[in-house]
Amino acid sequence: MKNIRVWIQHHPSRAELLPTLIASTGLPTEVVTDDAPDPPSPWRGYQLCLRRVATGSAEYGVILQDDVVLCKNFGPAVAQIAIANDDAPVVLFLGALPIPTAARANKAMKKGEHYVDLALRDFCPVVGMLWPRHKAQEFLDWVAEKDKFPNERSDDAVTGYWVSDTTQRIRVALPSLVQHPDHESIIHPKRAKSGADRGRVALNFCEGDPLEVDWS
Repeated sequence: MKNIRVWIQHHPSRAELLPTLIASTGLPTEVVTDDAPDPPSPWRGYQLCLRRVATGSAEYGVILQDDVVLCKNFGPAVAQIAIANDDAPVVLFLGALPIPTAARANKAMKKGEHYVDLALRDFCPVVGMLWPRHKAQEFLDWVAEKDKFPNERSDDAVTGYWVSDTTQRIRVALPSLVQHPDHESIIHPKRAKSGADRGRVALNFCEGDPLEVDWS
């Protein structure tokens, strides 16, 4: 059994979401709160979580946004994914965006496959992601060498720059173990709620038991 810890990337405005999420991880879980002054910055909060993963005692860290929903048996399924991907970060949530990776995923799922690689020029969806500890440190080391990023408030974008710049292999688990209901947004709190944004909800969420999936 892999030593895995969950870190929840939390904004104080969404405290009511935490109890249900914490109870559903099935793994040791801690909350990392970004209480810095406005403007909100997902990337700032994500860095806080990455530092916890890189400096912690667990072999792997799962970083989750605080507004997600998890499939049942999330913890045991993540442990199986970690065993099969011990040297690569794994995306646990994929929406209809980024388009190239989503297209790969659709083809793979039709063939009964359970992983694809993130396309190197795509942004990296970090709504829910499994990080080997040494990869979190590699990412932080790379960040420390950079002066500025084109979209420095976006955790998805900055992670994507790292992937592209270092030709980093990122695996994407299929189906997604993490769902993003698209009810909350700290960046766009007044965004219309007439319907979920297909780029912000899972392309194929695991509605059944992920332990029935062969993650090897």
